[in-house]
Amino acid sequence: MSIAALARPEIRNLRAYKIPNACGPAIKLNANESPLATGTTNSEGLNRYPARPPAALTQMMANHYDVATENLLVTRGSSEGIDLLIRSFCSAGQDNVLICPPAFEMYRVFASIQGVQCVDVPLRAAQEYALDTDSLLNACDIRSKLIFICSPNNPSGGSVPRNDVLRILEARKSKSLVILDEAYIEFSDMESLASLVSEYDNLVVLRTLSKARALAGARCGAVIASNAVIDLVDRVLAPYALSTPVIKKAEQALSKNQLARSDLAIREIIDERKRLYRELATCDSVVQIYPSQANFLLVRFQSLVELQRCLDEVGIAIRLFGDDPLLVNCARITVSLKHENDKLIKAIRSLD
Repeated sequence: MSIAALARPEIRNLRAYKIPNACGPAIKLNANESPLATGTTNSEGLNRYPARPPAALTQMMANHYDVATENLLVTRGSSEGIDLLIRSFCSAGQDNVLICPPAFEMYRVFASIQGVQCVDVPLRAAQEYALDTDSLLNACDIRSKLIFICSPNNPSGGSVPRNDVLRILEARKSKSLVILDEAYIEFSDMESLASLVSEYDNLVVLRTLSKARALAGARCGAVIASNAVIDLVDRVLAPYALSTPVIKKAEQALSKNQLARSDLAIREIIDERKRLYRELATCDSVVQIYPSQANFLLVRFQSLVELQRCLDEVGIAIRLFGDDPLLVNCARITVSLKHENDKLIKAIRSLD
């Protein structure tokens, strides 16, 4: 069965909105744009719509992620990719998606907006939040359209072994799309599986420039998948989704010099992550620190109430999970600059 058959019939039959070609004639009278570049748009060309798709950026991202351009769709962060996939493949009140909590909350949010059931297959807390592959496959049924796997996982920080992902892909061939969210993979020692989309048409990989490439404020990411999946998801993508300034900033971030600078920053963050781990391990208020392959640490404390009081006094914000039964007394701490990490360590040590 073609992987396109998994998509909603409305999307398979959708006639996508046709975008006027940005190239070609010098006199462009086909997009109802203003011919007058006024004010702040004068030197930036913002009176004209950006190209769709942004060809140069698509090529740069494809080169960076080592995939073909036809296997990549540029999106407003990887979060938009999640939304597009659910809207493209899941019918309200009929289909379900599998998620493995504790996980990125937007999987559930976007599914709920679409009226799609979420089937929870919790990570194994006693095994440092490892993926339960057997339980995941056993929880699938004929209505399971999407399986979300975050690796490295947010918020636990652990990675899913390659063989586990391959096993799920094989077991769910022609039955489910397996969405591998690699938002934090640059901080990991694991290799991306993006190159496997040419081998597995049910594999979708999400990437982003928000984290390791320091473009969170720009909102730029990518969906990487088979040509058939990209074609379907592209039909749902809004016209001119990415603004011209975002496209320009993303292209700058993917230049050779800027990638070299951000690679150095990634190594610095990894070193700080290791140091923060060691320092927090000596604090009496810390019960457990989970191994991380991301730019954050998941830490279990004696008391989140005392922790929050302490950090509020010194003006430090971390992500607390006091209302999550899977993350009792846990907090997620983003690795920051050395002096900010030192301030955090000092504050936590004051609880001893």
